[in-house]
Amino acid sequence: MFITKIKNTICILLCILSYSLYSQNVPPSISDPEVLKETQIERQRVFDSIIEDPTNLENLFNYANLSILVGDLEAAIGIFEQMLIYKPDLPRIKLELGVLYFRLGAYASAKRYLDDIESYDPPPEVKEKVEVFLSQIENETRLFKTQSVVSVGMGISGNANAGLDTDVVTVVGDFGALDLNISNKPKTDIYTNLAFSSQITQDLRHPRGDTINYVVSLSRQVYRNFSNFDSSTGVFSLNRKFHLMDNEKLGLTRQTFTPSVTAFRVFVQGSELLRSHRVDIDWSSTLKDAGSFGLNVYLDERDFISSQAKTGDFIGLGLSRSAIFPKSGVFLSYKTNYEHFYATSSTETYIKRSFDISTRKSLNSTTFATTNIGYSYKDYEQKDPLLGLRTDKGINLRFGLTKLIDLCWNADMGITFSTNKSTIGLYARSNEGLAVKFNYLCVE
Repeated sequence: MFITKIKNTICILLCILSYSLYSQNVPPSISDPEVLKETQIERQRVFDSIIEDPTNLENLFNYANLSILVGDLEAAIGIFEQMLIYKPDLPRIKLELGVLYFRLGAYASAKRYLDDIESYDPPPEVKEKVEVFLSQIENETRLFKTQSVVSVGMGISGNANAGLDTDVVTVVGDFGALDLNISNKPKTDIYTNLAFSSQITQDLRHPRGDTINYVVSLSRQVYRNFSNFDSSTGVFSLNRKFHLMDNEKLGLTRQTFTPSVTAFRVFVQGSELLRSHRVDIDWSSTLKDAGSFGLNVYLDERDFISSQAKTGDFIGLGLSRSAIFPKSGVFLSYKTNYEHFYATSSTETYIKRSFDISTRKSLNSTTFATTNIGYSYKDYEQKDPLLGLRTDKGINLRFGLTKLIDLCWNADMGITFSTNKSTIGLYARSNEGLAVKFNYLCVE
């Protein structure tokens, strides 16, 4: 009996010590840094008590629960697995293990423990909980999963006809200054839009969860008065997502590498305006602060059907960074992009730099406030003999509000302000708009 107890004690100590006290494999459920620190201290205290009395089930439970709070699910699993060595018939522990393995994405292990609970004749509320998890496991382990979004909305545009605010535009080219009288002034119009997108995800049964994603998207926008601006788009995209190993030295987790190909077409008034064939390579990772960092490189072949001078190829590079501020509850994201467009005509060739900052904050459990500000600088490489050298600077500002109506429906409202300044007055534009959109998300 004494030898058995010694063996059990050694097993428990080895199990506990095999996990770092400050390891973390999911985000902590505690957002307040001070409370998290206090929980870590309490966890250390309980750990010390386990060293002194390794067979105390209350201390083992406490340590496992504290580990769950700080995000160290693997430590909690180690404790619960060890407890089952003492007493194999503990349905509560098996339920906890099933839930923890589910949270880690180890669905086979989760199902093994959850299936075993049925043999203990659990109460109805426990049985219902188990069935919910088993249903989710079945959904997560399907070979193909479909997610579709249907959106319907309407809005008002202060410059629906792309008019100019001025009466006269002066252009300066190789032939001198030329004054152009402008009759196309900004006019307001109402539009409606309808969009549908669907993504089919193919599970490749890879140990790290690699997938292939097929995306189809269709949209239509119709104006009440300016029907010559009615447009339709169709997009098809295919990507292969590779999940990479974590890099503990650099603090990189949940790394993904995603090559993709995309084709889309744009129609205006029923006539094809633009075709695009694009190849992207994306890399992203979660950082130590729970934010993310991403890198995007792309090649995009653009074909303007009615203007071959504008047809050409994009080469672009993008960087993104996001951060979460727990105290204020603000999610902040930043994107910067550099692209070089090589057009058929040298006067349409340009370099564009853009910056974009977005925020998202929860006002309550169902309402979110969003803001977005974007700036772009477009520098053309060669001047037009008639119009001169062109440089554009654009600013876009949006304030939005998103409301979750139920599990499937949400509503989004946004106010936008945009302005584009150009050294060639013909390309200077400004616009204000208000739009409301309802989205239905369904998952199969």
